[in-house]
Amino acid sequence: MNYDNARLIDELAAQYALGTLRGPARRRFERLCQGDRSASLALRRWEDRLIGLASGIAPVRPADAVWRGVQRRIRGQSATARSGWRMNFSQFALAASALFAVALSLWLFLGSQRELVATVADQAHSELWRIEANPRRDELSVATTSAVQLDPQHAYELWALPASGAAPVSLGILPQRGNHTLVLSAAQQQALSSAAKVAISREPQGGSPTGAPTGPVLYVADVVIES
Repeated sequence: MNYDNARLIDELAAQYALGTLRGPARRRFERLCQGDRSASLALRRWEDRLIGLASGIAPVRPADAVWRGVQRRIRGQSATARSGWRMNFSQFALAASALFAVALSLWLFLGSQRELVATVADQAHSELWRIEANPRRDELSVATTSAVQLDPQHAYELWALPASGAAPVSLGILPQRGNHTLVLSAAQQQALSSAAKVAISREPQGGSPTGAPTGPVLYVADVVIES
């Protein structure tokens, strides 16, 4: 399985948090989270989402027939009566579970939508990095393709280029392989929201020492999220 695919990691994290990822697949994902920061961050995001969803579910009062069934069982009614109560309760539980599953599926579909920030490609139109924002736009998920040229002596740094022509603002170091999550400060979020383009420069390891691009600008891509 290709664990370098950011969308796949996000889907696995959602299934794990929901509890639908089971057996060997669940154990494999647990091992992946232990050694892969992007996978563990994806799981943490989904756990936070599901906790919020659970707190927003209003209590539901069972139907009167359910309570009557409880009373009959407590009073030691006949096996037939107890069987009927079990059936009524099972039907109620099944209906409630189905309703919850539908609501949760809809929430997962809407909540998992990400906003595309930019697709960075080379002159041959080979995709290098795909950069997406989470719904709050305080994190960027970066997926790297094998077309990125490895350069262990340098770093690829991502910059927001404000439409006003103001100085570029660093958004962080891009991975040269695999996936990575960039956590944005308030200043970085503001710079990205006002940017028309992003750029990638080649910098010393660890990034630019000056807070501005010091190496050549290798790639420029349009920002496509709405401000």
